[in-house]
Amino acid sequence: MDAQRAKARPAARRPLAALLLAAPLLLASCGRAPAARRVEPRVRAVLEAHGAPALPAPPSAESVPLLLVADAAPSAPAPAPAKRPPGAALPAPEAVVSAAVPFAPGALRDVRFIRLRDARGAAVPLRAKPLAVWPRGRSIRSALLVFRAALARGERAIYTLDFGAPSPSSPSQRADRQAPPAPRLTQVPRPFQIPRGAVLDEALLPNPDGPIAAVLPPSWYAASLVSGPQLPAMDDRRFPGFEAGIEGALARMTPAYDAYGVSCAAPYRTYYDGPHALYQRFLRNGDAARYRRARAEAVWYRQHELRFSPDRRLAVHVCERDDWSPAAPLSWQVLRRMLGQGMVDDYLLTGDPAAREAVLAMGEALRQNQAALTGGREDVLRVTERNMAWVMMTLSSYYALDPRPELLSTLRGLADRTVAWQQQGASGAFEHDLTRADPSECERGPRGGSPFMTALLVDALMDYHALTGDPRVREVVARAAGWLAERAITSDGRAFRYLWGCETDAYDDSGTADLNLLIVPVFGAAYALTREPRWIEVGDALADVGVKEMLVKEPKHWNQAMRAFGRYLGYRAALPAAASEWPRSAGR
Repeated sequence: MDAQRAKARPAARRPLAALLLAAPLLLASCGRAPAARRVEPRVRAVLEAHGAPALPAPPSAESVPLLLVADAAPSAPAPAPAKRPPGAALPAPEAVVSAAVPFAPGALRDVRFIRLRDARGAAVPLRAKPLAVWPRGRSIRSALLVFRAALARGERAIYTLDFGAPSPSSPSQRADRQAPPAPRLTQVPRPFQIPRGAVLDEALLPNPDGPIAAVLPPSWYAASLVSGPQLPAMDDRRFPGFEAGIEGALARMTPAYDAYGVSCAAPYRTYYDGPHALYQRFLRNGDAARYRRARAEAVWYRQHELRFSPDRRLAVHVCERDDWSPAAPLSWQVLRRMLGQGMVDDYLLTGDPAAREAVLAMGEALRQNQAALTGGREDVLRVTERNMAWVMMTLSSYYALDPRPELLSTLRGLADRTVAWQQQGASGAFEHDLTRADPSECERGPRGGSPFMTALLVDALMDYHALTGDPRVREVVARAAGWLAERAITSDGRAFRYLWGCETDAYDDSGTADLNLLIVPVFGAAYALTREPRWIEVGDALADVGVKEMLVKEPKHWNQAMRAFGRYLGYRAALPAAASEWPRSAGR
């Protein structure tokens, strides 16, 4: 949030048995059909086309519907049609379709167990290869499927993806690689590498922007944890105002979201990781239109906001100085523009090699920059919680795609610094000099914390925890949640202080209650780690106010709400069904 805004705040049917069982944080109130009220018609149509409730009951079959939508023009002109009898229908053109299918931890270890059937039940010739593994256990996190389909523009078809048993020994379906076996507990995981022989045929390369999009039900995406915990939008009975507000704001934004460009000072469209926010929107709805929108934003970011080194091993944001090298610390403004979460989303959901390249290059730049960031006259990563957060997010994304021991060591080093940072104070906050961070927001400290930046750091810690299982994260997150609920909240209980501990401004009003949507995921994370329902009770009360005061007038604000509150809904979906529908308690 900029200083001007801070100072001018106003007064106040396909089951997923193994998959669901393998997702410890899911996030499921199973068995009841989703309510149809207040659901956008386009979303309802997509879910009904999949033929499955948003959160299915977990029986035995291991299959999922794959919806194909011919919603775009082909990138190349179709070949001239062959002669046909008068009156015969023109056959639909055949296109290469690619789909990246995510899996929950432990659900799949070998892509040869994947089969695909078309709408008539016939086996579809298929190529498959793993894109990434879960570092713990090394099961497949996402697999790329490439096949051919013939659909006329505007046509849809429901294919069926089966997995969990060896595929038929037939040349019609081929998997390019078996995932490595799970390591012994005392064994250091080896780097995950695609062998040289595992190359797709030239005609079946990834085609994420082809004329046919292939999408899965939002319940599958939620169960997979591919982008953290999620709740399908159709199942959000508790906060219908958020669903309507976030969609309406995107449609009515003036100027339009994609009218914003690159700016190193003024508001810009990717602030708070626009690709990540838009991919979360897609995952919660599962339709082709939202997939296309998120995909376009990820490509735009790489084309306009990243600058690669000549060997393409390093990448930094274009706002960094042209002569930057890892010997100099990256600027604070650049750290928040290195969007690892959005780029890893793009790779795990499309298989685009350019997305992987971006994640690895940004991650390597940050890895090589660690000494300069932390060993100079000041620890740049501890100047504000946000600096540590964005670096940890991108390095976690790097490790997710390349789980080498040296990367794990770097990540653990950041976790060590974060744990020590919190322990140096008694409040539970990550205390720092408020004036050093921004004198215009706090003229005199001495020391305090930022609730909204703390929420970003907790988000980063949860990414790290999902990959490593570091048990220290539980206490760190619970302490941060306690600080927010007991000390950083405003006296009216409706919002959080924009800054806590500032001597010249107590920030004790609810004028920034829109930031509640960014902050309440801390309580969701605390619940996910401790299973103490009180955290959701606190989070829901503040979320009610945040939804009512939601500010989504430009990409920055829209992104911060979408990227964060969707995760909160995912965390709270693990509540028992009755508790998940608690009535609103705030704002009455």
